[in-house]
Amino acid sequence: MPLSTKDAARRLYRRLEEAIHSGDFDVVDDVIQQDAVDHHPDPDMRPGREGIKQGFAGLRAAFPDIRFELEDLVAEGDKVACRITARATHRGPFMGFAATGLPVSYTLLDLLRFSPEGRLVERWGLVEEGHLRQQLGRPPR
Repeated sequence: MPLSTKDAARRLYRRLEEAIHSGDFDVVDDVIQQDAVDHHPDPDMRPGREGIKQGFAGLRAAFPDIRFELEDLVAEGDKVACRITARATHRGPFMGFAATGLPVSYTLLDLLRFSPEGRLVERWGLVEEGHLRQQLGRPPR
């Protein structure tokens, strides 16, 4: 039985957390198509699944304990809109800011398109960057 888009999104974020916590980014291979398109990539990010893995490896360096809390999921056809709260400890350099050792939280808005098998095909996303930058700019402990 195919996954609903909401279940596919939940599974994707669980796997991304698992990859970040373990450092094994191959665990996302079955939830992200090899030629997946991120319409809002990080600067210098390679295309496809490998680029997405590269982006999350960078996130791991800064926030190795990150958690994604799926606050809202709204699905229509093969797409799901997600409002996510990310919570983590700032352990490494990120966006030009040195590690502070302090907790951060920020909101992500993602629109995801999934294949019938439940693999990520496309992503459009926004990060609450202003609020995140305020937190990253605090003096370290």
